[in-house]
Parts: sequence; C-alpha cells; structure tokens
Amino acid sequence: MKEEQLIFIISQPRAGSTYLQNLLSNNSQTNTCSEPWILLNFVNQLNPKRTKTDFDNKLAADAFEDYLQKHKELDYPKAQKEFILNLYKPMLSGYQFVIDKTPRYWEILEELVVLFPKSKIIILKRNPLDVAKSIIKTWDIKTLEKLAYYKRDLLWAPHRLKNFNDKHKNNPNVYSLRYEDLIADTAVEVKKLYNWCGITYSETVLDTSTNEKYKGKYGDPYQNSEVGYTHSKKTSKAKELSAEFAAFLKGYANYFKHDFLLAYGNYKTEGFKPQKTMAFRHYMHLCDERQKGYNFKKELKFFLKEYFFRLIK
Repeated sequence: MKEEQLIFIISQPRAGSTYLQNLLSNNSQTNTCSEPWILLNFVNQLNPKRTKTDFDNKLAADAFEDYLQKHKELDYPKAQKEFILNLYKPMLSGYQFVIDKTPRYWEILEELVVLFPKSKIIILKRNPLDVAKSIIKTWDIKTLEKLAYYKRDLLWAPHRLKNFNDKHKNNPNVYSLRYEDLIADTAVEVKKLYNWCGITYSETVLDTSTNEKYKGKYGDPYQNSEVGYTHSKKTSKAKELSAEFAAFLKGYANYFKHDFLLAYGNYKTEGFKPQKTMAFRHYMHLCDERQKGYNFKKELKFFLKEYFFRLIK
C-alpha cells in the first residue's frame, strides 16, 4: 500500500466527521471503517514526549534511540512506515483509497505529516460552542465532572487545528472544510472534495442510505441505533440543557473570545452570550483536578472561595 492512498479525516469529536466519512466513502473506489485509532497506538514511537506510562517512557525511548544509533543499517523510519501501512492493507483490497476517520488525530497532526507527507489530510471544523453542546446532549453528560473527561477535545483541539491550518495553508495535501458549509451546500462541497482527493464523483454518492462501510463500535453513536439514525438524533437534539450547562456554555464562549472564533472559522457567539461564569470556572477547576485525582477538601475549598467571592462582589 502507498501513502498516497491514505485519506485522513480529523476534527473535534461531534464535529460531523462521521457524516463526511459516510459521504466520502460512498463509492466503489474508497473503503473505510468506523474509527481505527491505528496511529494513536504508536504515539510512544512517533513522539515519546506525548505518552505517559507506568514505565519510564522517556528512558525507554532513549534506550531505543541508542540501539538505532548502534545499528544504522536499519532504516527504522522506512520500516515503521511500511509496518503501519500494512495495518491499513486489509481495507485496501478491491479499492484505490482508504479513509482513516479518527477525530483525535488532532493530537498528532504534525507527527502525521512527517510520517505520511504524501497522504491527504482533511481538517473538518465546526463551531466549538456547537461541538460542546453536541457532546453534552449526544453522550448524555449529566455533570461538569463527566464533561471534564473531554477537556482536551474542548479546550485544546480548536487551537491545535487552527495552528495546523495556518502552518499548512499552502500544503496541497491539506484540505480545510467547515461542517456548516458541508451542511448548507452538501453537493457543491462534496464534489470539490471528491475532485481534490482524486475520486470519481457522481450525484449518486449523496444518497448514503445503503452505505455501511463507516459503521462500527466507535464513531457516531447514532449510527448503530436500534430505533434508527434520524429518530435517535432528533431525540437527542430535543433534550433541554440544564441551567448549569447553559452557564458553562456562556463561560466557554468567553474562553475562546470573539477574535479566535472569527479567525478559526468565521464563527460567532450568537445565542451563547459570552461571560465569565461560576460553572465554567468550576469546569476548569475540575479539569485541573482530574489530572491529580478527586479531592473532597479541594472541592469544598473551591466552592467556599466562590461563595465568598460572590458575596463581596
């Protein structure tokens, strides 16, 4: 398999990547699967600094580098690339292209470009405020503590995606697309994307009702719903946000600021009323504590501090 046959779709979770994957794989030339997460299993080799393990990963990486220095006859980068490409090979059988739709590759975008410079990378953006709202509703998040699990996706991913886009704006193998544009003018955007990928386009690809390639354990939770995709999605959309989450979203909008959202995708904060809120401050506190482990005394101290702050304010 050649790296030119690989197409990556990368985004925040709940940014429309499954929908795009469905459209882009709905043809006889392209194959895909739910979400393979293949490359995330090799992060300790692609960039040891990103990996935390029970053993000393930094020490292990240094020892392995020492081994490679002693045996320079081994072309490790080439061997590594060939090994990883072979993992995609089963999907290539009978097809010309393979799509790896793993949103959280935003964590390793630069490593991805170095490893596969000839592969195509599609960056799918969506207003982060709508992403947060979708995460809360789709996965039925009940508390800010549960939402803190998505800290990296909510707080860091938009910045990483923007920085990558800015850096690679002239890279012919990087394509940036807004989810909002894909929804508003699906036929036009899909045709442009097909042409860019080198896949034969016809209007029939827009009817994805019989495409099953993208379904699996991971990905959009609606795709395997027993009551049907449309019904389950409508049910989720109809859910009302709690007052706490409504306040969180106002603070989340304030966190990004108007200028960033405009630069990221010409996004606005309409309907979210950006302002500092206790809910968002509590969320940031929980994100910090999540790394250290829950501590009741620290939680109590936080609320007492907030209480007295509000009193004197």
